[in-house]
Amino acid sequence: MHDEFRRRFEGASLEVLGPFSGSGPSVAEAFRRVMHVEAKPAEKIARDTPDIADKINEAWAARARNSGVLGDDGTFLVAGRLECGWVRVRLTREANIHSLHDSDGDLLFIARSLSGYQVCAVSREGSEYWVLEEKFLPGGS
Repeated sequence: MHDEFRRRFEGASLEVLGPFSGSGPSVAEAFRRVMHVEAKPAEKIARDTPDIADKINEAWAARARNSGVLGDDGTFLVAGRLECGWVRVRLTREANIHSLHDSDGDLLFIARSLSGYQVCAVSREGSEYWVLEEKFLPGGS
């Protein structure tokens, strides 16, 4: 696992547990499924919303819990980069998904359940942040 990813995720107060070598959809497959022209967000949050970081963190965590992305102990997989695969992390009380944004405000955070069947992402789309959800069926479809 690249030190860059470890520092980045730890900087967002995620507990980094290490690389994931299990099966399931790849980062590229998850990216294609949640980031496409016809994607419909589960939730939209205006970028100029007061306390935007808190709103994004709360919305993502609630969706991730309800969809099964988060394990009982708060573990899940997060995408480093398309070519680098999944990193196993644990959500902490201090976690700040919004802090992973680029200097221009762009944010792309893709998380997957350990089972591989659920994906929950946050992306900046124009003047909004979108929370996106996708379900993979066993067998890859």
